[in-house]
Amino acid sequence: MKNFIQKYALAIVAVATIVTFSAYKVTGTNAAFVTTPIYFHGDATDPDQVADESNWTTTPNGKSCNGDNLACMMLVENTDLTGSQLDPLKITLDAIEGASALGYIPEHIGGSGSPNPIIINEN
Repeated sequence: MKNFIQKYALAIVAVATIVTFSAYKVTGTNAAFVTTPIYFHGDATDPDQVADESNWTTTPNGKSCNGDNLACMMLVENTDLTGSQLDPLKITLDAIEGASALGYIPEHIGGSGSPNPIIINEN
């Protein structure tokens, strides 16, 4: 038995190490989130409509979202949605004046969902 242990000591230690690390594997730390685009359907000159989470859905709005003046779209985690609509418990919005003061853009102010949704506005 002593010869067996001496001969295979390194292999026994390696197997024990693998079993130990496998038993204590942390799950979910490298889980990838699915990013989903949501689009604004409302009047971007009305701050109440921009801040209303029900106006943000996965249905495209047909606008070119490439500026900083008016509400247009956001990229959020799919867990921030209820069906195809933004869940107000996950992401709470407010509206702030856009760069040219022609309308409003969304501002993330709270909720239990993604801490930093990516906000993309239009001109």
